[in-house]
This record gives sequence, C-alpha cells and structure tokens, in this order.
Amino acid sequence: KNKKICAFQTRNYPHLGHEAIINYLLSKCNIVVINPILGPKKKGDVNYSNLIKSYNYLIKNKFGKRVKFIPIIANMHYAGPREACHHAIIRKNFGFTDFLIGRDHAGAENNYRPLLASKISTKYKDKLDINIITINGAYFCKKCDQTVILDQCNHNKKDMINISGSDFRNCLANNEVYEFADNNFQKYLFKNIKDF
Repeated sequence: KNKKICAFQTRNYPHLGHEAIINYLLSKCNIVVINPILGPKKKGDVNYSNLIKSYNYLIKNKFGKRVKFIPIIANMHYAGPREACHHAIIRKNFGFTDFLIGRDHAGAENNYRPLLASKISTKYKDKLDINIITINGAYFCKKCDQTVILDQCNHNKKDMINISGSDFRNCLANNEVYEFADNNFQKYLFKNIKDF
C-alpha cells in the first residue's frame, strides 16, 4: 500500500545494462519486480529455469529485498508496440503502479523500429492508466568509464558502447566471458547452467 512498484519485463540474462536499469528504477520506485512473461518463446530466448537462476543470483548478491522475481505465465507474441501496450495493461491489472518499456520491447527479428514501443506507449499512457517509464537502452560510456542509461549521461552517443543481450547470450553459448556482465555472475552461470 502506498508504494510505487515497477514491473521490469526481461527475457535475457542480466548484464551490466540490466543492473543499471534496475538501479535507475529503484531511484524512482520503492520496489522493482523482475516480471518476465513465461510462456512459449522464440528460438534463442533464455529458458525459464536459467532466467530464474540468473535473477535470483542477482537479487541475492546485489539488490536485496527491494527487488523481487515474480514471473507471469502468458504467451509472448513479439508484436512490438501493440504488445508493449498489452503488457502495460496486464501489469496495471496486477496492481503495479509503474511499468518499464525498453528500446525493443516485445520486438523480434528487427520487424519494428527501435524505440517505437516507447513512443506508442507514451502516446497512449493516459489510456493505459499506469505510469510508463521508458528507457532508450543501457550503454557503456567510455568517458564516464561506467554503464549508463542513454540520455542520463551528458556524453555523445559516439562515446557509448551498446550493451547487448544477444552478444551476452552468444558469449555464454561459446563459453566466453562478456566484458559487460559481472564476472562473478558469469562464473556462477558457467558452473550452474549446462545449456545456454
């Protein structure tokens, strides 16, 4: 009661970009719920048990009680902006006060322009009846020498390196270390997950 509770939907292993996003959300809300959709997914998405292990590790070792992992059982349709709005309505119906929509929310195979889901959901935010928080991505800023949320740093985008969930998944699949993910977390993954 009387708390700002944000739902953060993700379908990737958490990298430093996700950690920066969670910290950003914690600066705006009392509690952040990692709130993935668990249902049929496209080939290449992280399977459920790996996602659960990953975020439970992150919560236990980095975030504590203000971050929870509570999935929703539903189908992903990869319908970009329309699905982002649908996801917002689902979260409103569950009682969340805030919902994060990222740069490629519910997109697939580059069928939607980057940031289109953010633009459409912002356009209809009054009808969605939930506070929409949009993020244009997390990057490593070479000048700040840290992970930042785009537009939360004053440096030029040419000074930024994109942090990619796809790149992280590829590194894990090839038993390689990804430079933009926590080293201890990656050791945990290599030790506890057999199939990436």
